[in-house]
Amino acid sequence: MLSTLDETALRHFLKISKDLIKSRKRTIVPRDYEINGEIINYKQAIIDIGIVKIEDVWNYVLDLEESECIDVSEDNDYRRDFNSEIFEFIKEINGKAVYIKLTLRTSNNNDILVCLSFHESNIN
Repeated sequence: MLSTLDETALRHFLKISKDLIKSRKRTIVPRDYEINGEIINYKQAIIDIGIVKIEDVWNYVLDLEESECIDVSEDNDYRRDFNSEIFEFIKEINGKAVYIKLTLRTSNNNDILVCLSFHESNIN
């Protein structure tokens, strides 16, 4: 269960995220995931969910609801901005529980929505 502060941050984050998606200020971090003991490229992970076009990922993110958020935490990765928060979601897509991890970044005084993870969930 999220704290009241996290719920407020989540509502604000979802509003900003939707505006950034609509204005095409978003990016997916190209990375590999370990899923069920296998290393899978992010594009293959998206295909395994049943999504053919990368652009459709953003349609699912646009549809995220507050109730799908499982955690809000500080970004502790030293390579990224320590002042940002990480928002984690589990969303049902094509009959699969999908783990989605998002954050905001500022680059050249512009906010960008960053998708850090988008793959079948291994969280039970």
